[in-house]
Order: sequence, then C-alpha cells, then structure tokens
Amino acid sequence: MQSLKIDGWLFIDKPIGISSFSIIRKIRKLINIKKIGHAGTLDPFATGILAIAIGEATKSIDYLNGTKDYEFNITFGESKTTEDLEGETLDTTTKIPTAKEIKDILKYFIGNIEQYPPKYSSVKIDGVRAYNLARKNLDFKVNIRKTDIYDLVCIKQVNKFTYKFKTSCSSGTYIRSLGRDIAIKLNSLGYISFLRRTKISKITEKDIISLDKFEELVHIGNHFKMVLPIESVLDGIPAVYLNNENAIRFRNGQTLNTFVNASNINSLLVIKEKKVVGLGKIESGCLVPIRMFNI
Repeated sequence: MQSLKIDGWLFIDKPIGISSFSIIRKIRKLINIKKIGHAGTLDPFATGILAIAIGEATKSIDYLNGTKDYEFNITFGESKTTEDLEGETLDTTTKIPTAKEIKDILKYFIGNIEQYPPKYSSVKIDGVRAYNLARKNLDFKVNIRKTDIYDLVCIKQVNKFTYKFKTSCSSGTYIRSLGRDIAIKLNSLGYISFLRRTKISKITEKDIISLDKFEELVHIGNHFKMVLPIESVLDGIPAVYLNNENAIRFRNGQTLNTFVNASNINSLLVIKEKKVVGLGKIESGCLVPIRMFNI
C-alpha cells in the first residue's frame, strides 16, 4: 500500500454497470486512504466523468459545482419505473416523435426550468432517500426543483424509437427527468437508454482515466500524476494571495480586516506562495475563514 499522503482530485471514466460508491470503495482500498468522496453521483447504467476528492480535497466538494455536460439517448414509446433502461415498464404508446417535432419543442427546456426529480433518486423525503421509499412501493411526492439548462440539442436519430441528445446544464439537473419531460411534451412516453457525463466545469474527457488503468498505475507507484491539485480544479473561484504573517492568522481562524474596499464574495481560494491555504469569503470588508486545508 502507498503510504504517501495524497490530497487532490481524481477524475475516473466510470464504466457501465457499477455504482459510484463501488468505485469510491475500490479507490479507497487501492491507495489506502480514509478521506475520500465524490461530486455528483452517476447511476450504475451511466458512464463518464466521476469527480473523486481525495484527502483534504474532500473539504472542497461543495465548490466543484460548475456546468456539467451530458450526452444521452431517449427511447420513446415506453415509460419506466426508474425513468431509465433498468426500470420496469409502466406504460406504452404508439406515438413516436419525428426529428422535426423534437427540434421544435427543445426551446421550452432551455433556461431556468422546473423539474420533478425521479422517485428513484437520492432526494430525501422526510429524511429518507426517495429510492428507498420507491423500492417499498410507498406513495409519496417529490418536490419540484429549479435547474438551469444552458444548451440542449438533438444530435441524431439512432433507430426508429431512439434519439441522441447533448446538453449543458447546472449541477443538480436530473437527466432522467429531462428525458421524461421531453417525451411528455411530445405527447409520447420515454426513458433514458444511454447516459454519459462528458464535462464537469473545466474538466473534460481528456482529463479522465479508466478505473483499470488507474489500478495499473497504483501498482507501479505512478498514479500521483493523475491526481490534480485542489487549486487547479477550483480555479474558477476567485483567489486572494496572503503573505506569511496573514496566512498564519487566517489558518488560526482569525478574520482579516485588510479588504475594506472589496465587495462581498461568497467563495475565495486563499493562497500563500502558490500553495492553497483554505477557503474564505469577503464579508463587510473582511476576509472570513471558512475551511482550512492541512496540506
């Protein structure tokens, strides 16, 4: 086992048929790390970018919440309990939309839209995960949520029943809900039969590695190059650079009143000599500590 301390972000190309949590467990064992987490679960049938925070990077999970891109297929003519290909059939219809019909309605799903998350999802209902209630066939309601869809296009027709799409959206968007609602808008039924996450914030498919390849690198001790520094992943957040004296005060939890002319900023990377110290915010002209990185 590797005993050297690792702090940073790893981006795995999640394979089909395995849960995000199973991948976390495997990597925890591979690199003998206790602190590990991920930003944004992918369903077992989905593939693509799984963002994994290691060590002190787990403190920054809430800050990796930028735009996410997906490619997905909607198969029309049938609805599923889970709103994806793994569910049981609920209903069927002979109404299969044309490419033109699809193109004409996609404009209604761009912008700030409302969604009902799938009943088979991790949304909590009175403290209980929705999927646990759904598996028990209990009757419950999932509250509506708002999300942002920045771009949505139909790429091509795959076969008589299936069309391929791509979208760029905010964190918290349910692609299964989007597919269901597109089908309903077309007076049809549909479910997600393919799903791949292709981008998270600035991270693209060129930055990812397969689980098998990462395991190979661990065995030869060459896996460190795949773990990106916290600050490189969160460079979309404004940064403030402190001298040694102020960095010590900040690390000790002290508020610094040296930003009297600055506007309020909710999230800041605090850096000293090109190394990240922690996360803070500007409030009433002061730099207020939020979290420290023990790096």
